[in-house]
Amino acid sequence: MNQERIPVTIITGFLGAGKTSLLNNLIRKHPEKKFAVIENEFGETGIDGGLIATAPEAIFELNNGCICCSLGEDFLFTLENLLGSSYEFNHLLVETTGIADPSGIIDAFISGTTVQERFVIDSVVCVVDAVNMEDLFDSQPEVRKQLALADLVLLNKTDSVHREYPQKLTGLIKAVNPMAKICAIRFGVVDDIEVLDTHSFSGEAIGQSALSFCRTDFQEQGLPEKKSFIHNPQKSELSHHHDIGSVGFTFKGSFDVNKFGMWMQNFLYYNQDTIFRAKGIMSFHQTEDQFVFHGVRASFMFELGKPWGEEERFSKLVFIGKNISGKELEANLLQLLVKEDEAC
Repeated sequence: MNQERIPVTIITGFLGAGKTSLLNNLIRKHPEKKFAVIENEFGETGIDGGLIATAPEAIFELNNGCICCSLGEDFLFTLENLLGSSYEFNHLLVETTGIADPSGIIDAFISGTTVQERFVIDSVVCVVDAVNMEDLFDSQPEVRKQLALADLVLLNKTDSVHREYPQKLTGLIKAVNPMAKICAIRFGVVDDIEVLDTHSFSGEAIGQSALSFCRTDFQEQGLPEKKSFIHNPQKSELSHHHDIGSVGFTFKGSFDVNKFGMWMQNFLYYNQDTIFRAKGIMSFHQTEDQFVFHGVRASFMFELGKPWGEEERFSKLVFIGKNISGKELEANLLQLLVKEDEAC
């Protein structure tokens, strides 16, 4: 088997949203790929095994428990079986259960050293039922968290609602996750949408995402040295009460890498139930290059970015989570910046 890391697309969404239809359509759309599929659902239509007629051993169904809730031996054993089988595949599709938080499955591909050596997350795709989303958004906290963790949100069944309604739902989605790409679809068909090989977890994509969220210009804003700029969570056009939002910060200067690493490790560990995703571009004292930061649950990583050169140094950080206190986060982060007398 090729030792290059195998890309993983994680498909999430509530029960009945159309995840399996999407999965089957992706397999039809990409006959050039050799897929392996891990399916974890309760009572929904299964994978069309005929689509992988030559390799039925590439489909794994985990019906004895939710891989999102208990990322234990069953899931890891399945990955080991896949890697040890004679079937050579070059893309893994994971369909998570619709009734649970998918952050555990994402974390498994980020925090596990052995898993990381063989797999790399390409993106997290959330399928949403346009007909029932508004009601589920209020009644099911899992729906809000699935949206918060997504790189791509596919608003499905738009043929069954008023033509202006998807635009309103888009505002509701952006209130939870302003950085996600949102596309309206019908019947899970994505012929004109790039779902695979988007490299959404790459350093470049994460950095661009943080930049798009934190568009602060220090001169225009008139911000003093080492002062952050907070982006408050966006408000939806629809009147809904929810506890998930996004907050972003822009800082001049550089962080102390040791202080930042220690603080972030503790912060994410103790807040892994409320901070769902974090990303940013970092400037660290006495380093020549930018660093791209990415965190999911209690795990985080850095990736080397481009050299700073003559560019004025800054850091941009974005957090998506539940009941985030922007002022408290800002106060903590300001303490981690290198002071002027220390920078000399």
